[in-house]
Amino acid sequence: MRGIPDASVRFRSVRTRAAFLVVVTVVVASLSASSLPASATAPRATQSGRAAYEHSIDEAIASVQAFWRREFPALYGEKYIPLGRVIAAAPGVAIPRCQGSKLSYKDTAGNAFYCFQDNFIVYDDARLFPQLAKGFGPFAIALVLAHEWGHAIQDRAGNAQQVTIGKELQADCFAGAWTSDQSGRSQGPDLEPGDLESSLAALLAFRDAPGTSPDDPLAHGSAFDRVNAFQEGFEAGAERCAAYFDEPPVVVELPFTSVQEEGSGGEVAAADVIPLTVDLLNDFYGQVEAAYTPLTIDSVGKFDSSDRSSIPDCGGSKLAVKQVRNRVFYCIDDDYLAFDEPFLQQIYDDIGDFGVASLIANPFATRVQVMQGESGVADNDLAIVLQADCYSGGFTAAFFNGYLQGGSLSPGDLDELIEAFLVYSRARGVRADVPITFLRMGYFRRGFFSGYSSCDLATIQDEVADL
Repeated sequence: MRGIPDASVRFRSVRTRAAFLVVVTVVVASLSASSLPASATAPRATQSGRAAYEHSIDEAIASVQAFWRREFPALYGEKYIPLGRVIAAAPGVAIPRCQGSKLSYKDTAGNAFYCFQDNFIVYDDARLFPQLAKGFGPFAIALVLAHEWGHAIQDRAGNAQQVTIGKELQADCFAGAWTSDQSGRSQGPDLEPGDLESSLAALLAFRDAPGTSPDDPLAHGSAFDRVNAFQEGFEAGAERCAAYFDEPPVVVELPFTSVQEEGSGGEVAAADVIPLTVDLLNDFYGQVEAAYTPLTIDSVGKFDSSDRSSIPDCGGSKLAVKQVRNRVFYCIDDDYLAFDEPFLQQIYDDIGDFGVASLIANPFATRVQVMQGESGVADNDLAIVLQADCYSGGFTAAFFNGYLQGGSLSPGDLDELIEAFLVYSRARGVRADVPITFLRMGYFRRGFFSGYSSCDLATIQDEVADL
């Protein structure tokens, strides 16, 4: 998040993550061990769990293959040609030539890829897939395979020569379409609670490094771009994905605009993030709500949840530690916003400035809902939670498009938002079986791409009634 230029502002360094790469003319998915949680760094699946691990791969392969037998003729009007082979690469395993290039395990370590023209998928069975299974669960393996199968579909549809970022986002979209189809079937991989959230975390790990230009021939998309493509496939199906080269999705990946910005990462100093965010939110809601009353920075307080005496009252009652620990909240009775300072400092240090801004934007939206007299705010109804995320999406779009005074999005900001959602998303009062992070991202995207006016509460209530 870029603020008003200030020579005294100090910036934290940018953390880079491994991205998809192109090697020997093959699209390759690369994930370093440092990109995974600490629990995911074991060298391979244990022997006792090997049978279950292999079964999950076999199930995923059979399910994706069956999906495309059904979908390909309907989308492209031609018979589906099944995938030739799926090869589990490991030291000593022979790998076929790809477009005439000889490959060894060294070329595939840490990767999974589809070989265009030669019709096979290779995945690293010694490190990458065991790490994915341990770090994100078996569904992450199925997600990677469904993505690589998307490249096989491009090969069959005559789209192998499209630009890399277009092919990668379409493959993510196809993976989302398969996931949605799979969620309603009794055969194939089970979609367990938490798997949709894991899909967001996996896509975040596979993102381009912040500052990558979408015109880079190796670009695969920011985490926000990849999540958007995956969720678009999940929501609209493979038909939408098939149209990606004629009607491409909006790509929001931002390149660095200067050497100075690349060095800084575009981060605003910690002390400036909340005042800047409050100013931007007041500017936005002042434009979209005629009767909006700005919230002053004096009405934004901080506390330390480890110090009981610092926790504020709300409506004449002392708030409990468990209510406010690691939280940002809006007090309806007293019209103030407050945050657990050590928690937001950790968000800033570990994620970045827009991670903090996104967590401020949500209770700010709650304040607007109260002003609008929306029902269910005090009870934190699911539809209210999702409408607030939709509002925040509208705010972020206005910020992205330059309609607000005092700042603009920086490379990686929207990825920081996804990280913050994953940390913070379990809202009080929402059932544990509801994929809340996945839903929240979907409604944020609605506000971002369709605008603040698309966030009608009655419509959202109808949509979530059957959850």
